[in-house]
Amino acid sequence: MKPNFSGDYVLDRTASRLSAAGSGIATAVLRLEHDEPRFYCSARFASATDAIEFAFERFTDDRAVIVSEHEGSRCYWEDDVLVTEDRMGSPEAPVVMIWRYGLTDDGRRLEATERMRGGGRDQDNVWEFERRS
Repeated sequence: MKPNFSGDYVLDRTASRLSAAGSGIATAVLRLEHDEPRFYCSARFASATDAIEFAFERFTDDRAVIVSEHEGSRCYWEDDVLVTEDRMGSPEAPVVMIWRYGLTDDGRRLEATERMRGGGRDQDNVWEFERRS
């Protein structure tokens, strides 16, 4: 049985393992709505001076979502880990971002592993979140 990721999560900054590019993030919150195969994520990551907010919807059956000629995404399962993959940029300078979501501690914690390659933004981060609801 696949886990259900639905809930609100807050970043546990001290438990997270962040690259230099992610180390400025002080707080983050995620809201996940998971109604298999629909997966929706809204997020806010904030440093002392700036914030990044984003939201997306994917389907866990590995269907491709094509946004443009050089931009697309997909979402799929690897055992009980949910993977989202986004590709963007030109063929000469592609950017690929992969997030792997897994529940730990009997579902009370979410581990979100981020890997970004391309565009001069290479980074690997392991974001640890606590479930709030």
